Amino acid sequence: MKKTIIGIVAVQLLIFLTILFRAENLTLLSYINNSFIYGGIIVFIGLWIFVIRTGVFDIFTISMRKVFKAKSTIEDEEMRPPSELLDFSSAPLLIIGSITLAVMGLMLVIYEL
Repeated sequence: MKKTIIGIVAVQLLIFLTILFRAENLTLLSYINNSFIYGGIIVFIGLWIFVIRTGVFDIFTISMRKVFKAKSTIEDEEMRPPSELLDFSSAPLLIIGSITLAVMGLMLVIYEL
């Protein structure tokens, strides 16, 4: 939980630094635009990791190894499936990205009022 809160604060700080370094005015609209980009990228990466960890691409990898087995010099035991390569959870990324997008949505509602 502590790492998630630190991640949320880090992303918010990164959003504000991006606004300042791009020489934009610090407005609600620039915050909404930047938080949408950062939140979307974080959620996308989190979903990508989640899909790989579920083992969807393991079947594809195994079948490609069988097709190209004659050309391969690496044994099947030496190559691990993609789901075993990622040994961390995608939950913190999904939580951080979702909270960033939720704050962006709240700021968008405030902007429209």
